[in-house]
Amino acid sequence: MRVSRTPPASSAAHALPRSAGASSASPDRWPSGSFIDTLADAERAALLRSGPLVRIGNDEVLMLQGDVGDFLYVLTDGKVKVLVAAESGAETMLAIRSRGDLVGEFTLLDSKPRTATARAIGTVTARRVSRADFADFIAAFPAAEDRVFRYVLGKMRESTARHAAERVWGARERLAQELYDLAREHEAPGSDGVVRIPITQAELGQLAGVAVSTTERVLKEFRLLGIIATRYGATEVRDMAALEMIRFSEEATQNP
Repeated sequence: MRVSRTPPASSAAHALPRSAGASSASPDRWPSGSFIDTLADAERAALLRSGPLVRIGNDEVLMLQGDVGDFLYVLTDGKVKVLVAAESGAETMLAIRSRGDLVGEFTLLDSKPRTATARAIGTVTARRVSRADFADFIAAFPAAEDRVFRYVLGKMRESTARHAAERVWGARERLAQELYDLAREHEAPGSDGVVRIPITQAELGQLAGVAVSTTERVLKEFRLLGIIATRYGATEVRDMAALEMIRFSEEATQNP
């Protein structure tokens, strides 16, 4: 299934001077659990020199479901939402990728069409790494190939845990889990300790597999408890400890 692109993917990525991304290689800025964080210093530096550094504007498409691609992105700043379109054209958000993550790696691994569309949330900067450049990187650092597979496997495990949770846990626990994970993995708290996540209520419900009306009801409860605050296009997490008490844990979920 193909979805319309606005603007065309070919125009979404704007090349930046190579010097613009020089600070991105600092190892202490990569979120724990991101792909870049798993690399050794030499591997990290080499990958962040692969391919041009590009800037993608808000809501622009990085890659399109159904396309045959020959590149992936290494996110160096910003966030990307991963969407899958049904035959009706309706899109469901599957995940959010942040700095240090890979986007589009499946196609480089199996040479099959893209399984999802990736769209920028705000301005994104990334390294656009071609199949040839990625092959050169793996040839130079063979151990990195295992890290790629471990990274992909980790994302698949997360997806499996989410699907299992939809059958075991209620909407309240699942929404708390998604907010907790997004705040912990993709964000840094501000000076006031508040974590701001660029996600709407509807998108959060899609991630948790919860109906819009139920999502609104649960988030209203969380707001009244002071756990979160909602803003236009964003959700603020104000009490991580409370979310941790409510959320389900992967250890307690029986995977199929």
